[in-house]
Amino acid sequence: MAIDIVLVNPLFIEKDPVEKKIMTPYFPLGLMYLASVLRDNGYEVELFDCTFRKDFDEFEDYMRKKKPKLVGITSLITIRRNALIIADIAHRYGAKVIIGGPDPTALPERYLLYKGTNNTFPVDAVVFDEGEITMLELANFYLEKGDRPDNIREIAGLRIRDENGRIISTGHRELIKDLDAIPFPARDLVDMDDYRRAWKKAHGYWSLTIINSRGCPYHCSWCQKAVFGRKYRIRTPENSADEMKHIKEIYSPDFIRVVDDITGVQKNWVLRWSEEVLNRNAIIPFECLTRVNLVSEDMLKALKDMGCKKIYLGVESGSQKVLDAMEKGITIQQIYKASELCKKFGIKTYFFMMVGYPGEDIDDLKLTAKLLRETLPDEFSTTIAYPLPGTKFYEQVRDRLMFDSQEWMLDWDYTAENKLLFKREKYNTTFYRWVVRWLNREWKDAWFKAGKEANLLEKFRNKVELILSKAIVNLLAKVSNSNVIQFQPAEGR
Repeated sequence: MAIDIVLVNPLFIEKDPVEKKIMTPYFPLGLMYLASVLRDNGYEVELFDCTFRKDFDEFEDYMRKKKPKLVGITSLITIRRNALIIADIAHRYGAKVIIGGPDPTALPERYLLYKGTNNTFPVDAVVFDEGEITMLELANFYLEKGDRPDNIREIAGLRIRDENGRIISTGHRELIKDLDAIPFPARDLVDMDDYRRAWKKAHGYWSLTIINSRGCPYHCSWCQKAVFGRKYRIRTPENSADEMKHIKEIYSPDFIRVVDDITGVQKNWVLRWSEEVLNRNAIIPFECLTRVNLVSEDMLKALKDMGCKKIYLGVESGSQKVLDAMEKGITIQQIYKASELCKKFGIKTYFFMMVGYPGEDIDDLKLTAKLLRETLPDEFSTTIAYPLPGTKFYEQVRDRLMFDSQEWMLDWDYTAENKLLFKREKYNTTFYRWVVRWLNREWKDAWFKAGKEANLLEKFRNKVELILSKAIVNLLAKVSNSNVIQFQPAEGR
């Protein structure tokens, strides 16, 4: 059967040492949602998943055999290079190429002005913000089906090139108000056996994703709100519970990750969601992310009742000064309270921490170490702050960026690489590397003192490394005067 549209996930685990190490692959839900909408409107759609493939040759073979007329590609800054190579291949085989996702939304010029084979532009359009309706209208336009506009400029939500090569906008695309109206993601178009085997081999269980809401109403200065924006929308609890029951019956995953930016913006929604899941016998163990200021006893009880095992919390820092600079909108007291409540309900915690934000000094880092020791999260990771285009943080350090905004070689080689560098007031690469080691040793030492089982050698080694790393951090804080830093964010962030 002829294929009208292929949607491509351009992440190759084989090419990414960090993804290969952590081995927690999830197919992007965004492409699955696009596929379900397109399919419901009569198009023959396939999903081409690079996750477990070896190289681009396999996509070229696919294009040679299937010759789809329209190719849609999702992209993040970390896989931009892959996305552009795939776009060039698709263009060579005569397909119209559409790209969407957070990075194209934030920096459409990186894609629309990219020149591939024979010095031609392979990308025809960038979908800006939410993509389901925009992609459907593009399919109608290019494939001459449905309600076809006469001109691509009539399709809202795009960035395209005009006749002079300039990038223009086709206007704002209204966000989908009724999320229940979108069919469930087309998971059946993905080979779930590959994912099941990879997860089971690496972790002994396997996991799928689900999303209940779109958008985040908060204003953290470093957070890129591309695609869904700040306007918060949510499905009905009944619709989400129906999908969980469907997933449980069809795929039987051991675990689910709820990938909402925030769970619990509307507490009453969570309480109803729990009831609906319990009523349908749709319980699947899961993890989610929320904010410390939203954590409450009744919300945690509802989450626990329906299977919540772990909550990710964007803690970021133990310094109120730094949290305020980030416009995080939380307090240190709320962090302690949220941690205490999660322990009360037996829900594990994972803290996202961040160091290196402008204005932070050694005293702020000591407060972060103190917080980690006293709250004892079950897990945490530390990111060294880096400015994403389109954020307030990016604008704050724009005059100190250490790269040319028009430089195509900015493309990252793997997901934990970071080329978004900027000059800092003080502290260099070595300093921050030792900070990350120090924070990890402080946290481990506190766990050992709290009674965590470990042999004497492990405890002794950690104590020695704690003393050493803390001493080096303090020394470097006194002597460091470099204003140049190169760093990498923590794995899995």
